[in-house]
Amino acid sequence: MQRPASAIADTLPASGVRYHRHLAGEPERIIGFRQRIDGFVAVRGAAFLSSDKVCDMHMDESSRILRQCVAAVILTGVVTVGSTSEAGTTVLFEQPSESGIDKNIWVAHVTKGGMPTGSFDMMVLQPDPHTSTGNLVPTSWDAGSNTGFVPTSPSTAQLGFTNQAGSSTAQMEGDTVGAYLNSRDLPTTRTNQLMMITPQYRFPPGATPVPFASSTSVLNGELDLQVPMAEGGDTYVTADLLFLDPRGTRISLGVKLFQNEILGSGVLGTLYDPSEKVYILNSPLAADQKFLTQVQGSATTTGIPWLGWRHFQWTIDQAQFAAAIKYLVATYPGKITSTDTTQYVLDEVHLNAEFHYSPAPAELGWSMQGLKVWLSD
Repeated sequence: MQRPASAIADTLPASGVRYHRHLAGEPERIIGFRQRIDGFVAVRGAAFLSSDKVCDMHMDESSRILRQCVAAVILTGVVTVGSTSEAGTTVLFEQPSESGIDKNIWVAHVTKGGMPTGSFDMMVLQPDPHTSTGNLVPTSWDAGSNTGFVPTSPSTAQLGFTNQAGSSTAQMEGDTVGAYLNSRDLPTTRTNQLMMITPQYRFPPGATPVPFASSTSVLNGELDLQVPMAEGGDTYVTADLLFLDPRGTRISLGVKLFQNEILGSGVLGTLYDPSEKVYILNSPLAADQKFLTQVQGSATTTGIPWLGWRHFQWTIDQAQFAAAIKYLVATYPGKITSTDTTQYVLDEVHLNAEFHYSPAPAELGWSMQGLKVWLSD
């Protein structure tokens, strides 16, 4: 289904958003189709509609160079590492500026030493089937035509499955990351027909924050996002916050940002991923949600791809977090036992951008900047 550029332009807002995969998929699904526009020419910090290419939509905001802050602070008697304090706030994670992608990529079943901690990395679920090592290769094709982000030096900012146009590619340069996923790069005979390249930050052992150690603490999150291309009914982008209870039970609270073809902002979704042993609760970013609050001026969850940066921002207070935990306890009796919010630590922050691609093909192109998570009183 092709949408005219004029129709897409009408939807654009004014200028102004781990290797943890949901292997079981979202419970709500819609039969897929490809959403596209005539094309665009993307430049750093902006994207402009053009012609002669097949892709999809994006909004624009001044780009910024962010830094990762590593320090130790005391939060109501709890030591938190990987954060920095400002007046009334404690920054837990802020997306850093990187010179390139080569030292910041992790490929499942290929990269040695396990998943990294204390660094911001692009996580690739599938080894490259086109190389003997499984590692991705430098690629200089215009992946920005599908992600909306055109790096100044593609040779150092991009790694792909092949050095050919249309190949699945990860991007990282400066304050921006992105990825283009194409199911044609993987065989349809795979047992787990899921594809993901996504950014992640894991807190180092012993340095995991306790966001709700104080009853007045509010957990804040924000990012700038564009999703110019999406195909497939199970294609989505979610901002994930992974918590651990005192027993090590894994709880993922997801903020739905995009789910291809949904009507409106979608609905609440829960599932248990047995391969990762994680209980998942995904909430749309929209008004009147029980487990999070959409900040005024934030974009809303959508099922329509867009061209240009949109800003997404949300908060979760202790009462909302407690309600989310109790909801999961009721949904999965005997599996989650602690409802004491002061005992949950934040283990990981990542953008869950992926799709399930069988039997129909799927594609996803996205880019992100400005990911930040912080506490406020």
